Amino acid sequence: MSTAELKELKKEIKKYIEHADERAVRMVYGMIEADSKNERDTYQLTPEQEAILDRRMERDKKGLTKYSTWEEVEKRIKQKAKKHGI
Repeated sequence: MSTAELKELKKEIKKYIEHADERAVRMVYGMIEADSKNERDTYQLTPEQEAILDRRMERDKKGLTKYSTWEEVEKRIKQKAKKHGI
């Protein structure tokens, strides 16, 4: 939806709400409230978590982060399991 279309739609909704009966207003309010609750329920990082991610991203940008393929990870797990008799 373009900005102009969105602006026009908002205008139409405002007009509709001004003349709507109680039932319609309550339904629209319920939809808005549910949408708002969904936004509040989305996971938010704590400041500490954000700081950890920022540090990790900075290390990655500097090339200091070590990555492994799945095969390398699997090999290490099997070696450790064998070492511990699992």
